[in-house]
Amino acid sequence: MRSLRHLVFATALALPLAASAQPAAPDDAEARQQAERLLNALDMDTQFTAMLAMTLDMQLEQKPELNKYRHVMEAFFAKHMSYAALKESLVAIYAEEFTVAELRKASEFYETEEGRNILAKMPRLMQLGGELGQRRVEENLDELVAAMQAEDARLEAEAAATQGPAAGE
Repeated sequence: MRSLRHLVFATALALPLAASAQPAAPDDAEARQQAERLLNALDMDTQFTAMLAMTLDMQLEQKPELNKYRHVMEAFFAKHMSYAALKESLVAIYAEEFTVAELRKASEFYETEEGRNILAKMPRLMQLGGELGQRRVEENLDELVAAMQAEDARLEAEAAATQGPAAGE
């Protein structure tokens, strides 16, 4: 179960979401309309589906013992983490973070052939970037371990220095 909680937490962190976002003010209908236009231009439904599948695949590869729960996790993510489940909150986030002009310009770009081409390649680029980061950490893991050990030694020495000599000495 602990591994399952880690998977859910890791998946939530992998997605650029703020589930607690408040909807945009009702009088900002144009911002909401342009935000929804941009999300449509970004093909967010497809992007979310690909990101969730990729994240789940990576997590299950790292923790094969969770494979028996795959269909349960897919159903859970479809219910709570899909674009359909998060659309209104995402519209609010985009409407709040960008001006109407920025949303309009971004939509215009992503509606072009070049913009659609970038979007089509984005899942693969994200996968390659993630693999690159993972490889880089693995290649340099000894350095991280050594730095953590040095920090442990420093903290222990600091704690010993502040405690002073033991009572009765």
